[in-house]
Amino acid sequence: MKKIAYGILMLAAGLFTTSCLDEDPQYSQNSKIIFSNEENAELALLGCYGYMTANGAYGQMWQEVPLVGSGLAWGQRNGGDENGLASLAVVPGNGLVSSTWNGMYKVIAEVNAFIESMEASSLDETVKTQKLGEARFLRAIAYYNLVSLWGDVPLKLVASSSDGIAMPRTDRVTVFGTIVDDLKAAMNISASSSTGRLNSWAAKAFLGKVYYKMAMLDIDRTANLTNAKTMFDDVYEHAGYELEPNLNSLFVPYTQAGAVTNSKEAIIQFNFNAESGVCYNRGSNRFAPQASTSGINWGTYRATRYAYDLHYGTYPGDPRVETNFLTQWRARNGNNQANPKPQVGAELCPGDSVYSYPKRLVTPKNGTAADAYVVKLPYELFADKTNPTQAEINSYTGDNADDVKGLWTHFTQVGNSEKWPYFGKLYDQTQTGTYAHKHLIVYRYAEMLLLMADVYNELDQKDRAIDLANEVLDRARKSIPLSSPVSYVAAQPADWPKSLSKEEVTEKLYFERLFELMGEPSLFDMVRVRGTEYMEKLLLKNNNHAITVATDANYATNVNNFADRLFDLGQKDALSADFLKKNLLLPIPSSEIDANPAISNTDNNFGY
Repeated sequence: MKKIAYGILMLAAGLFTTSCLDEDPQYSQNSKIIFSNEENAELALLGCYGYMTANGAYGQMWQEVPLVGSGLAWGQRNGGDENGLASLAVVPGNGLVSSTWNGMYKVIAEVNAFIESMEASSLDETVKTQKLGEARFLRAIAYYNLVSLWGDVPLKLVASSSDGIAMPRTDRVTVFGTIVDDLKAAMNISASSSTGRLNSWAAKAFLGKVYYKMAMLDIDRTANLTNAKTMFDDVYEHAGYELEPNLNSLFVPYTQAGAVTNSKEAIIQFNFNAESGVCYNRGSNRFAPQASTSGINWGTYRATRYAYDLHYGTYPGDPRVETNFLTQWRARNGNNQANPKPQVGAELCPGDSVYSYPKRLVTPKNGTAADAYVVKLPYELFADKTNPTQAEINSYTGDNADDVKGLWTHFTQVGNSEKWPYFGKLYDQTQTGTYAHKHLIVYRYAEMLLLMADVYNELDQKDRAIDLANEVLDRARKSIPLSSPVSYVAAQPADWPKSLSKEEVTEKLYFERLFELMGEPSLFDMVRVRGTEYMEKLLLKNNNHAITVATDANYATNVNNFADRLFDLGQKDALSADFLKKNLLLPIPSSEIDANPAISNTDNNFGY
């Protein structure tokens, strides 16, 4: 794809003071010139792609909000809008939520104008079918995102005009119907595409995901499970998607030698240009530790410690733990420093690196920095490796026992900023300013396989479901760090046996999707896709995580930004039905309610 083309017909996408439904697409003001030939129509279509990579969309907000609001991310406790997301206590006035809502409706506004102008053009029908199909695919993605986070949303299918801003919410069943229609139209476009562009196989794979989502919402459940199976089967057998041999090759800077920019695993991928002032990737800027890259990082968000322990404890030795969670990095003298501090040895070591949960850098009494060493939670001692306890940590009798025992106090005291792991997939050590040199895979083949497995399991074909899951587990075992000088196959995650029951497979698939997709935009949806029952199973793991509980208790007597939080006032046995129902969706933003007279304060989602 021509990276520079994304920004040609765009202005920077920012916060809007009027209803997002009334956005006037910039290029449509002179549509006769734009659509006078195929080249200009192509530039207009690239403008639509561009808005999907702007800050309000996947350039920032559609990474930030789905991850932080998933229930698996941490932010400072006085962080305002950030704290509301991380604590699952969002209010309609949350500015991050408003920006995220606006970002997708900006895409929709541009696509609607493009569609109307393209349909009215005299261009060749083959050209029109291709470009209209791509545009409708983009609209389908935007509406899927909106309906997944907000449920019933205004369904705008025509270009904006001054008399069209008052629009009520549309029942999500109708919205899903439009998504399905758009994807069916997109199935008529080319079966192949350059990296970053959409194609017909991607449309079919995404339609399978849409049918799966509808089935999980009990929208024609049996029919949509069958529909999902039909789509997934066709893609599996004929599309040519494959799992990358090493998961880590998917999350490297695209300027890096050997980087995968056109992976066979990427079903939907959006590309960025680090030199663009509009379509750039701020994921690393928002999520990477301060002074950890050549650019500017705020370390605003990290992964929760229960998320780390849940993955590590379920699959000890799973190579994906190092992929998902950044717990060690080269230190720099501050943000925006071209080079890290001098490296002491051939690998990261205490002399040149920073460490976070579950590790700690210790300097011996009467010692110097040169004598420092790293201690880590002794997971081999824990009866439940997903939930370390103080007694188990303090029972450690090996080397540096006193320092290992001190980990409980270290990790439960408030006031230390490096006590949480970071999301590793977003980290870009080569970052330029606030721009990462990474493209973003929004939907990949591994996710499709795990959704497909769930469909087969629901259709009482459990053994086939297990076979599909085992394909993902097999790749996980082989996904060693790219820097590793030795090839090996890990023991975990081990294949699932066919002796599992249907109910056991359902639960294992739920958590497997969280492990595989940790730190990716699908995380919010995957936490909630099976409703309140499974979301409660997950969130209670936070509320019963001993280190998290102890830190929250310390926060009450020593208020500090750097402390864990419990959900729903710390319930350990069962979260309230109202809390769970409320957190299936985000609130309709106050900014939209104020600007759109067809939506009132009483018309918000449950609990808001």
